[in-house]
Amino acid sequence: MAIELKPNPGDRILCLKVGKIARENLYEMTRKYWKVGLNRAKKATHVLAVVNGIVESVFIPKTWMYTDNPDHEGRCEFTGTEDVSSDYIGKDVRGFYKQGSSNPVRYINM
Repeated sequence: MAIELKPNPGDRILCLKVGKIARENLYEMTRKYWKVGLNRAKKATHVLAVVNGIVESVFIPKTWMYTDNPDHEGRCEFTGTEDVSSDYIGKDVRGFYKQGSSNPVRYINM
Protein backbone atom coordinates (compact mmCIF):
# COMPACT_ATOMS: atom_id res chain seq x y z
CA MET A 1 0.00 0.00 0.00
CA ALA A 2 1.42 3.36 -1.08
CA ILE A 3 1.84 6.30 1.27
CA GLU A 4 -0.42 9.29 0.61
CA LEU A 5 1.27 12.27 -1.03
CA LYS A 6 1.92 15.19 1.32
CA PRO A 7 2.91 18.18 -0.84
CA ASN A 8 5.70 20.46 0.27
CA PRO A 9 4.24 23.90 1.09
CA GLY A 10 6.03 25.77 -1.73
CA ASP A 11 5.33 23.19 -4.42
CA ARG A 12 2.57 23.85 -6.94
CA ILE A 13 1.64 20.49 -8.38
CA LEU A 14 -0.21 19.45 -11.50
CA CYS A 15 -1.26 15.77 -11.45
CA LEU A 16 -1.99 14.10 -14.79
CA LYS A 17 -3.47 10.62 -15.13
CA VAL A 18 -1.53 9.02 -17.97
CA GLY A 19 -2.43 5.33 -17.75
CA LYS A 20 -4.79 5.25 -20.73
CA ILE A 21 -2.68 7.19 -23.23
CA ALA A 22 -0.21 5.28 -25.40
CA ARG A 23 2.85 7.22 -26.59
CA GLU A 24 6.59 6.57 -26.96
CA ASN A 25 7.49 6.85 -23.27
CA LEU A 26 6.25 8.18 -19.94
CA TYR A 27 7.61 11.68 -20.59
CA GLU A 28 5.75 11.94 -23.90
CA MET A 29 2.62 10.48 -22.29
CA THR A 30 2.77 13.13 -19.57
CA ARG A 31 3.74 16.26 -21.44
CA LYS A 32 1.27 16.41 -24.34
CA TYR A 33 -2.29 17.39 -25.18
CA TRP A 34 -3.89 18.42 -21.90
CA LYS A 35 -7.05 20.44 -21.54
CA VAL A 36 -5.73 22.85 -18.91
CA GLY A 37 -5.68 26.60 -18.45
CA LEU A 38 -2.34 27.71 -19.87
CA ASN A 39 -1.82 30.49 -17.32
CA ARG A 40 -2.63 28.16 -14.44
CA ALA A 41 -0.43 25.36 -15.77
CA LYS A 42 2.51 27.77 -16.09
CA LYS A 43 2.42 28.21 -12.31
CA ALA A 44 3.13 24.51 -11.67
CA THR A 45 6.53 23.71 -10.20
CA HIS A 46 6.00 19.95 -10.57
CA VAL A 47 4.03 17.79 -13.01
CA LEU A 48 3.22 14.30 -11.71
CA ALA A 49 2.57 11.38 -14.04
CA VAL A 50 -0.11 9.30 -12.30
CA VAL A 51 -0.95 5.68 -13.14
CA ASN A 52 -3.70 3.94 -11.14
CA GLY A 53 -3.53 6.64 -8.47
CA ILE A 54 0.22 6.32 -7.86
CA VAL A 55 2.91 8.82 -8.94
CA GLU A 56 5.08 7.04 -11.50
CA SER A 57 7.28 9.97 -12.49
CA VAL A 58 7.85 13.64 -11.68
CA PHE A 59 8.78 16.36 -14.16
CA ILE A 60 9.92 19.93 -13.61
CA PRO A 61 8.25 21.97 -16.37
CA LYS A 62 10.32 24.60 -18.17
CA THR A 63 7.80 25.90 -20.70
CA TRP A 64 4.08 25.49 -21.32
CA MET A 65 2.44 26.26 -24.66
CA TYR A 66 -0.56 25.50 -26.80
CA THR A 67 0.19 22.53 -29.01
CA ASP A 68 0.69 23.03 -32.72
CA ASN A 69 -0.81 19.60 -33.44
CA PRO A 70 -4.03 20.24 -35.40
CA ASP A 71 -5.61 17.06 -34.00
CA HIS A 72 -5.40 18.54 -30.48
CA GLU A 73 -6.17 22.20 -31.11
CA GLY A 74 -6.65 24.24 -27.93
CA ARG A 75 -4.80 21.76 -25.74
CA CYS A 76 -1.53 22.39 -23.94
CA GLU A 77 1.82 20.69 -23.64
CA PHE A 78 5.04 21.33 -21.76
CA THR A 79 8.74 20.70 -22.01
CA GLY A 80 10.75 19.89 -18.92
CA THR A 81 13.14 17.59 -17.13
CA GLU A 82 12.53 14.47 -15.10
CA ASP A 83 13.20 14.58 -11.35
CA VAL A 84 14.25 10.98 -10.76
CA SER A 85 15.01 11.57 -7.08
CA SER A 86 11.68 13.22 -6.17
CA ASP A 87 10.09 12.21 -2.88
CA TYR A 88 6.73 12.22 -4.68
CA ILE A 89 7.52 9.09 -6.73
CA GLY A 90 5.48 6.13 -5.51
CA LYS A 91 3.07 8.27 -3.48
CA ASP A 92 -0.71 7.80 -3.60
CA VAL A 93 -2.71 10.76 -4.98
CA ARG A 94 -6.15 9.12 -5.15
CA GLY A 95 -7.34 11.28 -2.25
CA PHE A 96 -6.97 14.38 -4.43
CA TYR A 97 -9.39 13.01 -7.05
CA LYS A 98 -13.13 12.96 -6.37
CA GLN A 99 -14.74 9.52 -6.37
CA GLY A 100 -15.97 8.69 -9.86
CA SER A 101 -14.38 11.74 -11.50
CA SER A 102 -13.20 11.17 -15.05
CA ASN A 103 -11.13 14.37 -15.19
CA PRO A 104 -7.46 13.31 -15.47
CA VAL A 105 -6.15 16.68 -14.22
CA ARG A 106 -5.76 17.79 -10.60
CA TYR A 107 -4.10 20.85 -9.15
CA ILE A 108 -2.50 20.73 -5.68
CA ASN A 109 -1.46 23.91 -3.80
CA MET A 110 -2.60 26.03 -6.75
